Formats: sequence, C-alpha cells, structure tokens
Amino acid sequence: MTALSRNAATAGLVFVTLSAIGLNAAVPITSSPGLIATISALLLIFGLPHGSFDLALLRRSGPSSRLGYSRLAIVLLYIGCAALMYLVWRLGPVLALASFLILAMAHFAEDWHDCGSGFLATGIAAAIVTAPALLHRDAVADLFVLLTGESSAAFLADFMLLVAPTAGAVALVGLVVAWQAGRQTLAISAGCALAVTLMLPPVPGFALFFCLVHSPMQFRHHTDSLGLRGFRQWGPVVVPLSLGGLGVAVAILVLNGNSALATGIFASSFMTLSILTVPHMLVPMVVRGRTDAHPPTPA
Repeated sequence: MTALSRNAATAGLVFVTLSAIGLNAAVPITSSPGLIATISALLLIFGLPHGSFDLALLRRSGPSSRLGYSRLAIVLLYIGCAALMYLVWRLGPVLALASFLILAMAHFAEDWHDCGSGFLATGIAAAIVTAPALLHRDAVADLFVLLTGESSAAFLADFMLLVAPTAGAVALVGLVVAWQAGRQTLAISAGCALAVTLMLPPVPGFALFFCLVHSPMQFRHHTDSLGLRGFRQWGPVVVPLSLGGLGVAVAILVLNGNSALATGIFASSFMTLSILTVPHMLVPMVVRGRTDAHPPTPA
C-alpha cells in the first residue's frame, strides 16, 4: 500500500469513526434484535475474509515435509480445532465465551505489535475488548446472557468492567509510544478502535472495529506477505474459504434451532467467530512449533 492510499484509508477511518459517534449522540442506535442480527451478519461477511489466508501462509512457509504435516493433516487439524470449540459451546457456553474473550485479546494484540512492546500491544487489545463494559455494562451482560443462554454469563461483563480501566491506561501509553515512534497511522487506528468500542453500543462498536480496523490490517499484511495484488490474485483464495465460513454460521444457526431468527443470527455469528478463531490462532502455532522442533536435515 502506498503512503497516499494509506493516508486516505486512515482519513476515511477517522471520518467514519467521528460520524458514527456523532450520529449515535444525535440519534442513539437502538439495540433492537433485528438491527443486532443485521450487524452480526455483516460482521461475518466483511470480517471473515482476512482469516482465509492461513493455509496459503502455511504453504509459503515451505513444503509439507518441512512443515511436518501433510496438507490434508493441516486441514483436518483446522476442522478438529473448530469442532472442539463448537463442542465447548454446546457443553459449557459460559466457558466458551470466556475463552473467546481471552483469545480475542491475544489475537487483537497482533495488530499492535509495532507499538513498542508485547505488553503495550496486549494492553491495547484488552482495552478494545473490555471498553464496552465501561459505558454499556448492562447491555454487554444482556448480550452475554442471550449468547450463552445462561444468566451466569453476566459476571463476565463485571470482569470486563474491572479490567477496562487498567487496560485503558496501558492502551493510552501504547498510543503515545506509537506516535512518538513515528507510527502515527497505527496510533490513530488504535484510537479509533478504542473510541468506537467505548462510545457506541457493544455490537455496532465491535463490528466497526473488527471490519474497519482489525480485518483490513490483517488482510493487507497477509496479501503483502503472499505478494497478492488485486482481486484476480487473492479472490480465488479468499472467496471459497469465506463462503465456507459463512456456511459454518448457517450450520450453527440450524443446529442451535433458535425460535427467534434474529437471536439465532446474532448467536451463530459470534459463535462462528470464536469457532474459527481457535484454528486461526492455534494451527499455525502448532505447525510452526513442530517445524522448529524438527528442522529439516541439511542436504
């Protein structure tokens, strides 16, 4: 991405952030089931593509023999991790939700690794995840109960409320460090992410962060790493796997059998994000860990 296009993207992000916050102040966004369901569906459509490069990135690491796994084994490992997370949702939904929140913090920290340290990156990620509880604690608790079907899930909103002030303080330090290090674009992106997750209702705020900050950052990083330019090059990779992810969401919607369609769409969307996040994070770690443990024998 050229400096001009990067600046244009940053300016667009700031404009959307300020517009969304201003609009919500003038005409508060409602938490109607239909709106939440619509935003949840859009979250998947625009948020899933960045995760579709995993297999291509692993292939780029070297031939199957060097990775220590065949291509089929890697696919089966992905499916196994996803199936295991779905099983956790079925048997212990509150545990699954808590695990998802922790995984989300770890995953989002990857966006901010250039802020100066892993501690600051984790602080920014934790602040983004927990910020909704500061001004919308009751709404977060209601969504957690709706998502899990368990009233005990509301305690996770209280936990987020406890973590948010400290995480926010660390995040502010991270923004200052990034700015002073010449990473103004990164600092502005983090600031916008914190602003929408703090000021907007939980689902719209998270959706804007996920689709306008996290997903584009990851998408650009992956296409640059793979040397893919334009839809004709990355489309054959992204489209089939993104459709597969949407298929997972539809399958979960059917399996859950919610009587209310809007509730089912909301639940299946966030369950799908968590189910796909597990292999998205763990499989590359497992495969590369095996590669490091068993380096190829020199010829």
